[in-house]
Amino acid sequence: MEIGSESWCAAMSVVLADVELPQVQATVEQRIGDGNGGPVVAYRLVIDGGRAHLEPAPDGLDGGHGDGDGDAGDDAGVVVMSQSRATAEAVRRSELGALAALQAGLIKVSGDIRVLIAAAEALAMVDAALGQALGGGDGNGAADGRTGDDGSPADDAGGDGD
Repeated sequence: MEIGSESWCAAMSVVLADVELPQVQATVEQRIGDGNGGPVVAYRLVIDGGRAHLEPAPDGLDGGHGDGDGDAGDDAGVVVMSQSRATAEAVRRSELGALAALQAGLIKVSGDIRVLIAAAEALAMVDAALGQALGGGDGNGAADGRTGDDGSPADDAGGDGD
C-alpha cells in the first residue's frame, strides 16, 4: 500500500477511529519529496471534534516544485510540513528527531505554526497510535507536523513521526 494513497489513508484512519483526542482543530499536510524535482507524496492529517483521520492531499498544491518544498498556496488553515524522503526515513527509523530536523532546516514548515502548538497533545496521541500500528512501537516522539516515511505525525514538532 503506497503511503498517501486513498487505501493507505483509509487504513490509517481506521487505526485512529477509536482514539479520543483533545477538542482541537488542525490540518497538517505532510509532503515527502526526493528534492530533485521528482514526485511528492502528500497526505493530510485532519483533527476535529476529538477525532482524526488521514486523507490524500489535494493535487496541485506543491507549486510544481516536486521537491516537497512547496508552500501552502491558497489553502488557508493548513500547516504544511515538507521534507526529503531521506529525512522522512531517518525520522521514521528514529535516527533523527523531528525537532532536530526542523532546527537543521531539513523539515520546512509553512502555515500557522500556532496550530501545531495548540494541537501538540493530539498530535502526540496520533503519532503513538500510528506508530504502534505501523511498527509495533509507541511512535518516535515527534508529534509535530513532521512526518515519518510512514506518513504519521510526529510529537516534538507538530505531527509527523511514525
